[in-house]
Amino acid sequence: MCLQILLVLVALTSLRPAIAQKESHCETSCGSVTINYPFGSGKDCYYSPDFLVTCNRSLDVPTPFYQNTDLPITNMYRNTSEIEVMVYVAKDCYDNFGKRIYDESFDTYYSMTLTNFRISTKNRLVAIGCDTFAAINGTIGNESVSTGCSSTCGGNSHIKNGSCSGVGCCQVAIPKGMSSYDFSLTSFNNHTNISDFNPCSYALVVHEEKFNFSSNYLFDFRTTEMRPMLLEWAIGNETCDIARKDTEKFLCKGHSECDRSYEGPGYRCRCSEGYEGNPYIASNCTNINECEQNIHGCIDQANCIDKEGTYMCSCKKGYSGDGRKDGTGCTFDKSLVVEISICTSVSVIVLLILKLMGCLKVADAWLRFLVTQSFDHANIYELSS
Repeated sequence: MCLQILLVLVALTSLRPAIAQKESHCETSCGSVTINYPFGSGKDCYYSPDFLVTCNRSLDVPTPFYQNTDLPITNMYRNTSEIEVMVYVAKDCYDNFGKRIYDESFDTYYSMTLTNFRISTKNRLVAIGCDTFAAINGTIGNESVSTGCSSTCGGNSHIKNGSCSGVGCCQVAIPKGMSSYDFSLTSFNNHTNISDFNPCSYALVVHEEKFNFSSNYLFDFRTTEMRPMLLEWAIGNETCDIARKDTEKFLCKGHSECDRSYEGPGYRCRCSEGYEGNPYIASNCTNINECEQNIHGCIDQANCIDKEGTYMCSCKKGYSGDGRKDGTGCTFDKSLVVEISICTSVSVIVLLILKLMGCLKVADAWLRFLVTQSFDHANIYELSS
């Protein structure tokens, strides 16, 4: 019987490493890109298929791809709930006679269907060319929206580098909350009479901080295949208050809370104030030691004391107040100086009386005691002088 119990205990113990192994096999990076949950690249490593990251390690440099697409991920920003992916540039080219050039790398139309993701308003729809019109059509919730811009010019004398205001280049903001979308590119006159300096039109949805127009693009942009675009993400389509009713699937747990600054759809998590970590993993938000990291608000005359989720400032000996830079600070405690002065005066009187009475040994012992006490309060005497 004892042997049977022992075998059961051994079997139960062996289950623990299996569970740990299951969690530890999840990749935390692919190439130079850090992968954080709810994203993942292996079985049981991501929240849902929408957050799948496919890491291709057969390339010269391991490269993460968005879900099962051919769109590389170049950055993942957990704190802002954004990922940066490379998307294709639409191209529409013509020869000197106005005849469209067909090439397998040229496409005048692109589309993308998103779930749990939306196109960030930090992107712009950009059209490049002097005979160019680009449009983007998409959905916000159940409503269809569209916008676009056109760029025309008969020559290149008024085209300026860095300017994308309608001459050689135009741009338009992306409507907030747009998910599924497609964008198209057309020419008004097949680049007739301008093909010598601008044979092609181009259109792209691009992160505004990663694009700066150059006049050279009018003639030589066809070799550019992809440019970075930002996608915003959230968990599901339900608000936080509704989603939290499903305690098993809800992700904001422990010291993680709903990000109330996010208006939806779906919900986002963030670590509670005073904590840091991945808010989408249970118990991963841990206490920040503001004192060790020197990110506290205590003044020099106060000691920083770390607390769970916060910290406190305690004025040093001889001072009083809350010890905070944004509070009352620490002021010198004059009452303590008065108290010490009185005690010192009394002690001197006692010493004189002992000597007058002939109690020299007792007087010497008392003197040594006073000297010891004076060292303990030396800093207070120095501040009071």
